[in-house]
Amino acid sequence: MSEFTTGVLYAKQYEPSVLLSLPFSRQPYFHRRLNKAWNAFFLEDECLEKAETLKFLRKVSGRGIPLLWFHDSEEYGWGFRLFDQGYEVTSATIAYDLECELVERELERRHPGIDIARDVIENEQLRREYDHILHGLIHSGRLRQEIRKGIERVQPHCFRCILSALQIQQLQTVFDLNLLCQYDEQTGSSLLYESVDLFKEILGIEELVWVSYSYLASGGRE
Repeated sequence: MSEFTTGVLYAKQYEPSVLLSLPFSRQPYFHRRLNKAWNAFFLEDECLEKAETLKFLRKVSGRGIPLLWFHDSEEYGWGFRLFDQGYEVTSATIAYDLECELVERELERRHPGIDIARDVIENEQLRREYDHILHGLIHSGRLRQEIRKGIERVQPHCFRCILSALQIQQLQTVFDLNLLCQYDEQTGSSLLYESVDLFKEILGIEELVWVSYSYLASGGRE
């Protein structure tokens, strides 16, 4: 089973205020101390899909408590949303399988009804076509355009509420479009896959792994 992690992080110094505020989220939650610098809470609305959840996070951040919602799905990608002074000030979504999704979409357009998982493996001609489409995406700039969409709201300077100037400089490298777009067609390696670990290292939240509201609610069985 692949990793799924999501939670809301905040600086440990705000613990008393956050603990007082959490019941006003009007939903079940868990609260944990992550490390010496960070705490985290985990809401039932894990992916911030409800307007009430966003309203709650904005309200708490409006009291001078910056909140960082973070998610990481090992198979699909990772991202964050930072709330400060009552607003969502910056966000990002990094999709790991972006190039595969685009290639599969094009193959399905060309071959309606195709079973991607089976036919591309069993049919050598389709495998060559898959590689050809992937090569075209990379060299046409289409893949770059799609990656840019996921980071167009990234504003590293907005992290000044929780990070040092050096850490903000390091974040700028993580979200450098030129670096994110580098793709080794032979190995399939890309900074897209490494960016989440770099982000967590810069923030000092490496301990935030394999945890979510669902995981905690299940007693750690999922």
